[in-house]
This record gives sequence, C-alpha cells and structure tokens, in this order.
Amino acid sequence: MIWRSRLGWMLGCSFLAVAASGCSDAFNAGDLVYIEAPAMTQDLGPTQGNLKDKPRLREKVRAAMKELYGPDPQTIRVPKGMPLSNGGALLASHIEGGKDPGPHPILQVSATPGSAPAPQAGGYAIYRRNCLHCHGVSGAGDGPTAPFMYPTPRDFRPGKFKFTSTPSGRPPHRDDLRRTITYGLDGTSMPAFEPLLTPAEIEEVVDYVMFLSMRGQTELALIDEAATFEEGDAGEALDEETVQSLADSVFKMWRKSQSARLNPKVARTEPTRASILRGRDLFLASDCKDCHGRLAAGDGDSFIDQETFNKIVFGGNPSERARRAEELISRDSKKLWKDDWGNPLRPANLNKPMYKGGRRPIDLYWRIAKGINGAQMPGHYPSPFDDEKTWDIVNFVLALPYEPTLLTDAPQNAPAGTAVADARGR
Repeated sequence: MIWRSRLGWMLGCSFLAVAASGCSDAFNAGDLVYIEAPAMTQDLGPTQGNLKDKPRLREKVRAAMKELYGPDPQTIRVPKGMPLSNGGALLASHIEGGKDPGPHPILQVSATPGSAPAPQAGGYAIYRRNCLHCHGVSGAGDGPTAPFMYPTPRDFRPGKFKFTSTPSGRPPHRDDLRRTITYGLDGTSMPAFEPLLTPAEIEEVVDYVMFLSMRGQTELALIDEAATFEEGDAGEALDEETVQSLADSVFKMWRKSQSARLNPKVARTEPTRASILRGRDLFLASDCKDCHGRLAAGDGDSFIDQETFNKIVFGGNPSERARRAEELISRDSKKLWKDDWGNPLRPANLNKPMYKGGRRPIDLYWRIAKGINGAQMPGHYPSPFDDEKTWDIVNFVLALPYEPTLLTDAPQNAPAGTAVADARGR
C-alpha cells in the first residue's frame, strides 16, 4: 500500500526550507539518502566507498529501495511487516496501491482516548512542518538550520538514538521517541512539542521517525550486501528474496525492541545520606571521573580540553569544524571529542541539574546502566555496577547540583571496598 500526504508540498516548502534548499526536484526524485546524495550524509567510512565505482550495483540498490519504500518522499510505500501503527496508517493520507491509485479519505484519528475521530495531516506532513528544518528531508540531521546548532540534530537513518530504555545498541522503544518528541531534550535545540501537537499527532510523528530510521537501515543493509558482488555480477545481486530478507531483519530488530526495555530488577534505593555518599565514592572509584572529571564538571582527562573544544565548535564557520579539529588535535591523540555521527560532544557537567535524556530517576538509571548509544558514555550494568550501586549513583547525581561540597569535601582516595573495574578495560 502507498501513503501520500495531500499537504506534503505546501508544508515541506516552508519559507525556511525554500531559502536553504529550494524544495528542488533533487529532494523529490527518490534518490538514495546514502549513495545518491553524498552532501546529505555523514561519513559512512568504507560503506560509502564500496559502491562508489559500481553504477550497476547502485542502480540495483536504488530499484530495490523504490520497490520497498516508494519512488519519492511524497509517495510512501510501507513494506509488509514494517512494525508501525495500523500498518503505517498514521504516516499520511491513504492511497490504494495499484497502477491507477485512487484517493482515499484523509486519515481520521481520535485526538484523545474516547474522543470523536478528526482529520489528521499524518506523520509525513507534520514532520515536514515541524521537523524538516532541523532533521532534513531524509532524517539525516541536515536540515537548513542544522549547521548552526550545537548539539547538532539527530540523524535518524542509522536507527541509532542516544536516549533509550532498550539494551545498548538496540533500536529505541516507542516510548523513548514519544518522550523525546513530547518533552524535548534539555540543553539542546530539540523543543518540547507537547504544547504544539496533540497526543495523536505525536504518535504520527513517532511512526514517521521510525519509518525514516528503518528506511535508512534497510538501505545500508542493501549497500553492504551489494558490495559483496563485483560490478560484472550485478545481475545476480539483490534478488527479491534477499531484499525482503534484509528488510525483514531490520523490522525484526525494531519489533523486538518494543519488548526489550532494560528495567531495574530492584526498586530505587531511598536517597538517604548513606546512599548519596556511597554513590559519590563509586563515582570517584570508577571510570566516571575520567570523563566527567573529579569534580564532575565535564572536564575529565579522557576528553580534549574545553578551550580546544570551543575553538573547534565555535571558532568560525560551522562547515569547517572538521578542518579545525584536524588542525587542533594531533592525529595520534586518543582524546575523545565527538560521537559516532562525527558531531562534537562533551561529557555532562553534573553540577548543573540539566539532563538531556530526562531528569526522572529512571532516566538517569538508563543512562548509567546502558550508556548512551552513539556517544562516549558506556553502559555500566551489570558490571561494574549492579542495580543497588546504580541507584546509589543516581541518588548522588541528583543531589550534587544542590550540594556542591559533596565532591570538594570528598577524600582524595576512595574509601576501601569501593573500587570497581574500569568499564572500558583500561
């Protein structure tokens, strides 16, 4: 089945998008977001180069993607088995598949449980209106305003999201995306859309973000598969069964994540003085201080110094950040300064009560236990921290902004019995 937004062109070509990209046909031709538009991609390492000189194999990938997901961003095909609400019905208004598709009444959704159904634009149109200028047409995090933002907007295509409740490396739970869209991310340009969108509209955007991610992951899988063939053997590459199998593997990962949340096995420890001090001692005895610093100011030795970081990120034209980084950081330096997308990042200053992934105790539990996907924050559960130790650190982190002497008055050496293994094996 195919889904089309009747408002797509009008909403997509907002003044800002027109000024930056002109909403040209280049965005509407169904080109591949990795192969066909290198200016819209992050560094893909060897993957991008694998098909660089193999036009026939690139064409095979292009044809497979059009068959799976539709010929262009305005005509969306939802592949069979894609784990979206109602088979993808929330993406946009419905057009029946076939040679001569006919229009279907615009999507009707209840804004709140029990309310009468009302016309909805669909996730595609809402995304174009509210999200495209930062996250881009294909979800590559390359919208017209993106170069001027720090932190940079998320690239949805690899299916990797930082603030999740699922095991490390897994796609996010639907609740994770819903929470980010609803409440935003503190300290970033990602706003809370709760005042602007109804709950039903937020669900539609969640589905469209999932669609963009699964589409990008499928394309990467097809590229990797095609790269195993020589150009002369292109006719044998990517048969229908193989293409569907690769898409199904992506869908399976997302489906499994909807029942794979990493929830604590024990209830949160009460934030008593004893628990807070235990958390402090664990922080100081572990690798936490290597990144966050002994005073948790985000200035640990594992990262480049703040002055160099500021010169890279804020020292001129945003498009020249990579060049500035190469000039300022020695090639043999092992200091950390960027995430998996190649974007600059710093460890959090825990003395400030600003938590991008949420300020609830469970949000901090997830950050410590499972880490932050794509960032330099590793998971610490079940080693070196079990649930009880993780809750102690959560209590310490929540207390620190309101009690700055917790670390300044801490003993220089961690008390006996608090030492833990370095999570990075150093």
